[in-house]
Amino acid sequence: MKLVINGQEKELECGNISELLSGLNLNKNTVAIELNKNIVHRQKFDNTQLKDNDKLEIVKVVGGG
Repeated sequence: MKLVINGQEKELECGNISELLSGLNLNKNTVAIELNKNIVHRQKFDNTQLKDNDKLEIVKVVGGG
């Protein structure tokens, strides 16, 4: 399916956000996700199905001091 992730089109095979993150080697505990301009809470990653042409913004949380 075609997804737009952080402004870049990508062809990926995934059903939900958790599968997408796994395919991108991202830890779901260290990212924030916006799907079609709506924030998706971490508890809903497994149940949020993706569709062709969805637009996602993925932000990695970085700690520091």
